[in-house]
Amino acid sequence: MNCIIADDSKIMRMLIGKIVKNLGYNAIEAENGEELLKSYMKIQPDLIICDWELPIVDGLDVLYTIRNDKKVKQPIFMFCAYVKDTDILQKALDGGADDFIIRPFDEDIIASKLKLALLKNEGII
Repeated sequence: MNCIIADDSKIMRMLIGKIVKNLGYNAIEAENGEELLKSYMKIQPDLIICDWELPIVDGLDVLYTIRNDKKVKQPIFMFCAYVKDTDILQKALDGGADDFIIRPFDEDIIASKLKLALLKNEGII
């Protein structure tokens, strides 16, 4: 299973990458929204974990682009960011995000949110 991690912070990409690798994913990094979209088109990942504020193409625009692509199976899409304004959470969920990981976080938080998203995708809950 493939996961794209998009964040302008190399440290954050490495941290999340380590966590998703422990959960069985192959982690591909993107430092901006344009790289994320190129990787998405190339590998059609199972999971995307994306910062809200990305250079070049922001996270919400990435989400809309991916959710409007009806040619491929849709990945689980989670935002991962600090939240200063709860309107961001609503915009993410209204835009088609499966969940929002609020920083700071740990492996257990990501694992539980991913498990819940997988169950929703499979129609179990």
